[in-house]
Amino acid sequence: MTYERLFSPLKVGGLTLKNRVIMPALHHLYTPEGYATARLKEYYWRRAEGGPALVVVGGCKFDDYGASPAMLDLSDDKFIPGYREFTDGMHQRDTLVGVQLYHAGAYTKREWIGGKEALAPSAVFSKFSKEMPREMTQEDIRTVIQREVEAALRARDAGFDLVEVLGSAGYLISQFLSPIKNLRTDEYGGSWEKRLRFPRELVTALREALGPDFTLCMRIAGNDFVPDSNDNDVAVEFCKEMEKCGIDLFNVTGGWHETRVPQLPGELPRGGFYYLAAAIKDAVTVPVAASNRINDPAVAEKFLALDISDLVCVGRGMLADPDWVNKARRGRAGQIRHCVACNQGCLARTFFGKPIECLVNAECGREAEFRGIPPVPAKKFWW
Repeated sequence: MTYERLFSPLKVGGLTLKNRVIMPALHHLYTPEGYATARLKEYYWRRAEGGPALVVVGGCKFDDYGASPAMLDLSDDKFIPGYREFTDGMHQRDTLVGVQLYHAGAYTKREWIGGKEALAPSAVFSKFSKEMPREMTQEDIRTVIQREVEAALRARDAGFDLVEVLGSAGYLISQFLSPIKNLRTDEYGGSWEKRLRFPRELVTALREALGPDFTLCMRIAGNDFVPDSNDNDVAVEFCKEMEKCGIDLFNVTGGWHETRVPQLPGELPRGGFYYLAAAIKDAVTVPVAASNRINDPAVAEKFLALDISDLVCVGRGMLADPDWVNKARRGRAGQIRHCVACNQGCLARTFFGKPIECLVNAECGREAEFRGIPPVPAKKFWW
């Protein structure tokens, strides 16, 4: 099977993508001190060699309140040189690279941030962290925006082609938008227009700082899948507003971490959340990427052919097989080693603070160890 649409180029903001495949940001915990380690570089360089148009790395810390340990870090200029070497390596492999700036809000655990209280729109108990956050003051809000803008400028200086704003999964922006998490009575809470104020100010500030030509993406929840919170209709209205503020690409995923609706395991059919992206694509003029369990190129091609999305995200599929894209392009899709949606090595390990692995790919996270190992001269079978 040929994948005509999957391997057609697409202009996104100031970038031209060579195909329609994005590897989205995943938590790897390969950066214990926040620096671009050899392990991180080799892991992503191997994926770049596999052929995607764009790889988004992260989450990436930018302040002292919003991230867990072992994430990437752009909170200080000292991190720039290592990430410049990393992005140079991605570009040498003909792959664009973006970074997701990460703030978990109430989802941040105190043990991650030195015992401090997590920041959130309101002091509402978090079902994810099982802790009570502190309601942000307006000064806190201004500081978060300022720190994220500073990190975005460092990202540009470090050679990243794109910055992704994290507006999904129940993190800080999702919390500001949600009527069950944002109980504020000032200009940042109450009506939809007021709950929209924080992301609007943030994206506007990023666009002004980065200029009109630098590409801005937003990862959004297509539906919170949390009772009494926002649904797909609200997500559509949110994206329409964010496009006005300067977002060039919407990367649409499923719900929050605390939802009971399956997001990643095998209970979710391949590409099962395609309709979330389709509704947003119908409402905006910028490109839209569909996400979640798209691990087969035939499914990806179908979404593009039916105009469900402009791009597809292949995340865990590229943990399982970093050559996913090249195999599809060369007509060898039958040789792809598929993600089996077990979530054991990739997701479960992160909950214990351990770097990710892959059940079906022993090389994952150990690329440097495997480089240079020659193939066996001849296959041997026991029968």
